[in-house]
Amino acid sequence: MVKNDWSIKTICVVVGILHIIFIFRTFQTNDRIIHLFSVGKILTNVNKIQLKLHEKTNAVTKEKSFLTLFTSWDSDKDKYLCRNNTINNWNRLHENITSILFTNDLDLSRRVTSMGWKVLPVTKVGATGVPVLKDMFYASFASQDSEFYAYANGDILFTNDLIDTIKAVIRSNIGDAKDLLFIGKRYDVRHVSSDEATNFDKLKETVIDRGQLHNAWGIDYFIMRKSYPLQDYPDLVIGRPLVDTYLVSEAVNRPRSHVVDITKTSPTVHQVTLPGSAGIREGMSKLDNLYNFKVLENETWNQFSGLTVCAPYFTTIRSNMKIRIKKRGTEGMFKRCRITNKHVKKQQKQNKILTKLHKQLSDLNFRKKKQKL
Repeated sequence: MVKNDWSIKTICVVVGILHIIFIFRTFQTNDRIIHLFSVGKILTNVNKIQLKLHEKTNAVTKEKSFLTLFTSWDSDKDKYLCRNNTINNWNRLHENITSILFTNDLDLSRRVTSMGWKVLPVTKVGATGVPVLKDMFYASFASQDSEFYAYANGDILFTNDLIDTIKAVIRSNIGDAKDLLFIGKRYDVRHVSSDEATNFDKLKETVIDRGQLHNAWGIDYFIMRKSYPLQDYPDLVIGRPLVDTYLVSEAVNRPRSHVVDITKTSPTVHQVTLPGSAGIREGMSKLDNLYNFKVLENETWNQFSGLTVCAPYFTTIRSNMKIRIKKRGTEGMFKRCRITNKHVKKQQKQNKILTKLHKQLSDLNFRKKKQKL
């Protein structure tokens, strides 16, 4: 009987050790290309996780990064592949890049930190609960010492050309500008695989084969230094119309503006996850799609100057395959890029018309969703 008890205890110990090894190997990976979003929840002590996360994220990282990329999203099982693609793609961009997710979801925080990202809490939101862009920039400034900071939507993928382009601009005669702002158009691509997202050569081929270049209105990322003058930027929320247009419009109309359109040298992929036009303009499909219009309703500004073609500088490839920075003359700009006193009243009238049209579109979307229910 004693011998049998000893055998049973031995078996239990072995099984326990194997179980621990299995859990460890499940979450261990060399290249961090894993899919933790598909892993089930593990029972944890929520208070301990929350305490550890605050300890990690409240302190400023001492090592200086070249670029800090940040974004925010909610848990959505229909976007598991898309979010994993984003995490793994950003992880492969450069060895000196810090990636940050803004979220108050503890389970989501645990998953992304295990994949090499930092987590910061969402501390300021609009009336509909969506994070405020300016606050995210300031929180990133405080959390991470970095040469540049970039917000990008959570479905955006980059290639190694992004880093090469930024470095090329730094070496140019505008490289030291405090108000340097990088923007660019995106390529809308459906069904991006995990292999394409993590292989830059394949991702570039995907852009050529299946990508559709978005118009000059859709700008899904902004890259700037900590010295960029954000203090007067209103509390616009991410992922909704005008958050990009207003920032670019104000930037290009600033005296001696240093906005650079890097579309031609840094292909950027927007992972389209919804069918039809809703996937192309996902922000317009939200019930609060007019939120930023409401915030800006008393502002006098030129919506037409918030386009990539209004950037005074742009990058291109030379015949020797090196990146070149060129100044865009007024003849190469969209004719409505600059604000003049003559156009102020006309612009105010156009803003009212656009707001009315967007209101009608919002009401139509709401009725369609109500009918489906």
